[in-house]
Amino acid sequence: MHEQILKDSLISAQNGDTLAREEIIESHKTFIAKVSSTICKRYLTWDNDDELSIALMAFNEAIDSFNPQGGAAFESFAHTVIRRRLVDYFRKEGKHKYLSLSPMNPEDEELSIYDINNSQEQYQKENSNTQFAEAMEKYIKVLSEYGVSIDDLLKTSPKHRDSKQTLIRVTLTLVNYPHLVAQLKQRKLLPIKELELSTGVKRKVLEKGRKYIIALTLILSEPEFYPLKTFTKITADLME
Repeated sequence: MHEQILKDSLISAQNGDTLAREEIIESHKTFIAKVSSTICKRYLTWDNDDELSIALMAFNEAIDSFNPQGGAAFESFAHTVIRRRLVDYFRKEGKHKYLSLSPMNPEDEELSIYDINNSQEQYQKENSNTQFAEAMEKYIKVLSEYGVSIDDLLKTSPKHRDSKQTLIRVTLTLVNYPHLVAQLKQRKLLPIKELELSTGVKRKVLEKGRKYIIALTLILSEPEFYPLKTFTKITADLME
């Protein structure tokens, strides 16, 4: 959304224009998911993760609190509000024991209990966050070459375990055939006929799961996307 159009929409939303608010939210759903996934260091889906509900409420709060006439960028402001509310949620739920948080603003007093005393440990965590963010940015760009967006994945990722396991099995088969991976990357098309023959999975299922298979194949076959494999649920999915 263009900056001036966004500012005008924010003013309208703050004045009670429900449609303007919905348009801002819809145009930023990928942004909300990306920010939340980076903070939580795992791939989040709208149907399955409470963190995205918290982030959406925080984004709504950012719409109401942002000063369109100020010099700050709205997305930077929204990022800060989302991070604060997620950390509040982690603290309330006791989840900070299990989640590594993204680098924090030292001026943020409410986050001080999460400060890390060991500088080497903090460096390693911040470096991991940087690698994750860089890999995610490149991943989104490469996915677009296949006609796939993060928003597509949030909508089309299999919800049932059996369906997910079937697509993971197909993906592992594909990754084990370098010539098929090369064909995928060259043509930007899933080799459905070959996968149907080698896996026994019906064409209809493969076509429905095309975006998920492509997304997972890229992470498993591209070393530069290794941070995404480490920090998302994919490793756990493969072990189910």
